Amino acid sequence: MYKIKKIILVIDNKTLAAYEKYYFLKHPKATKNPIKNPYHESINTWMIMKRPIMNHLKRQWKDFIVWFIENQGYTNLHIEKCDMKFITYYKTARKHDIDNSCPKFILDGLSESGLIVDDDSSHITSLTMECYVDKSNPRTEIEILASK
Repeated sequence: MYKIKKIILVIDNKTLAAYEKYYFLKHPKATKNPIKNPYHESINTWMIMKRPIMNHLKRQWKDFIVWFIENQGYTNLHIEKCDMKFITYYKTARKHDIDNSCPKFILDGLSESGLIVDDDSSHITSLTMECYVDKSNPRTEIEILASK
């Protein structure tokens, strides 16, 4: 039986700033911010990348999410069954196709952090995605509803 039935995670610019401090201490030779926006890259962006660049982006997101989950105190919860809702608030009103908001790298990080057992269909029973615009506070909100 889980002590926590509902978890709400928020990735915003404040979160990215905290991660950047950690990241640049760990990688003193790095010059670029590892995560550009507080929302997952569009599938249109990463699917046309050359494989090594896409793998680098995937690793950056996975490392960020593992750090984020540890920072939130949810490492190794091993949630076996859950429903997830991703609500993305973009910083511009530019057209955003909801199906391009696929949160693959975030889900991989949630799995690697131990928050969830795996990101397959026997562990995540539903995945809902919503998109909005919030120019002053772009962010990703992740709602996890544990089934047990």
